[in-house]
Amino acid sequence: MINIFKQSELYVFNDGLNTYRYTSGMRELNIDNNIYIKESINRSAIKRDASLSKNKITITMPITNEIVQQWITPDITKYLLVDIYTLDKKNLVTMAWSGRLTQTSTSDKDMTMTFELLITRAGQTGVNDKVQRNCRYSLYGERCGLNRDDFKITGNVTSYKNDVITVVFEKEVPNGYFIGGIVQTPQGEQTFIKEHSENSITLFRKNQQLVDNLSKGIASVILYKGCLRTLDSCNTFNNTLNYGGFPYLPLEPLNSGNSIV
Repeated sequence: MINIFKQSELYVFNDGLNTYRYTSGMRELNIDNNIYIKESINRSAIKRDASLSKNKITITMPITNEIVQQWITPDITKYLLVDIYTLDKKNLVTMAWSGRLTQTSTSDKDMTMTFELLITRAGQTGVNDKVQRNCRYSLYGERCGLNRDDFKITGNVTSYKNDVITVVFEKEVPNGYFIGGIVQTPQGEQTFIKEHSENSITLFRKNQQLVDNLSKGIASVILYKGCLRTLDSCNTFNNTLNYGGFPYLPLEPLNSGNSIV
């Protein structure tokens, strides 16, 4: 039986470029000139645990959903945020939870997305950025500012064993060029690159789409230049203005590591 008295919820997803609005209610809503599309959305309970690692929820949506379609083969340089609001009988909106996508699980009918609490967006105290020597930004991400298509090279995989692939590149590149970079199949599955020596590329994990492609005789891949997240490495991209680290931090702790308070 459908509970017609159940409190409706509003879901606002944002990937940095686009905003998607849905409601778990029984009809489409127009609130403050924003349209919330009726969607079959289920989520786990919201927890308020002292341990931030436990403050996660799962959101399940049909496989036909527009957001789900975009994350079947996720782009590892992008992100997805969600804000969840409750809507009472007087159409008063209250924020209930805010989080960032960390994991997806797909079946034939739907996708389950795991979101972790985004504490700074929920009005709580917490560290958002780290002060460190190395760059804290995602390579080719929004804050990095680089267009990865400017640094891509195509290649053909001749072997794949134990997460190590042998690639014939379209042009010669120096050793280490792809360390910290990305390999991508024609279908879009991406994997970070751990090591690069001559024609040998070591991946961080298994790329199942690449395995399937090779079994079908499809050997082509796209590789994107890597970054060691140092100022010198950033300079090879001519991108030091967007460097996300603090390379001139003192090597020794200030005040011998003692509190100055």
